[in-house]
Amino acid sequence: MISHDMTDTHPSDAPGAHVCPHCDATHEHDHIDERAVVAVLRSRLLRYAGVRIAVGVLALATAALLGPSLLIASAAAALAWALVTAIGMTAATIDLAHKPSDGRSRAQESRFVLVSVLIGAALAPVAALGLALLAPLVPTGSPQPHLAWALAGAAGWFAGAAGAEVVAELRLRHLLGSDTRPGEVARENAVRLREHTREGRILIAVLATAGALGLEILLCLWMPVVVVVLIPLHVAVAALAGRWHARHPLPSI
Repeated sequence: MISHDMTDTHPSDAPGAHVCPHCDATHEHDHIDERAVVAVLRSRLLRYAGVRIAVGVLALATAALLGPSLLIASAAAALAWALVTAIGMTAATIDLAHKPSDGRSRAQESRFVLVSVLIGAALAPVAALGLALLAPLVPTGSPQPHLAWALAGAAGWFAGAAGAEVVAELRLRHLLGSDTRPGEVARENAVRLREHTREGRILIAVLATAGALGLEILLCLWMPVVVVVLIPLHVAVAALAGRWHARHPLPSI
């Protein structure tokens, strides 16, 4: 953004008055370099995608080093993430279909996200229980098999979620550079939002969720019946996090 301090008089009325080099205006105003804003956002999207890939590869490599068979836990956790997410989004879609609507609105988008997140939060401990029940069937060869299995499950859960985010970020990056009407709208939104970004917040949320799932797997390995407590606890934590995000919103493109 380029700021200019100028008077409200015309150059002919005030000799020596500064004239904006971008236009003929002489009053105080701002200019935004739209191409620079879009370039920064595209660079940021690529950077966060790279961070997600690096963390995911590191986590999976660590699981493999602890025991090659632990990649089964990671693969099962990634599949569980996809299933839980699909169920949550399907439930949210059905919920919206039963609500009167005159078009897409911010309230509808917020409700869709809330329902899908809460359904996913309720199912995550069930997924952890399933992964815990799978553990006895796969010899890990690790001196701490329960801990290794939980870590591998957390790595797989993160890999599944991070993979989806990487795809979304790369698609948005491509859209920002495309010469299409949707690309133009995305660039306009990027200029409007400028410094606001969700990428860092989403990365932290995914890391925290993966860590929570690893802990839930460990607890279910120790005492499977604990899932009865974990389900409402996970939903409550998700609801509190959602309320915090609602109070500290970040606009999205």
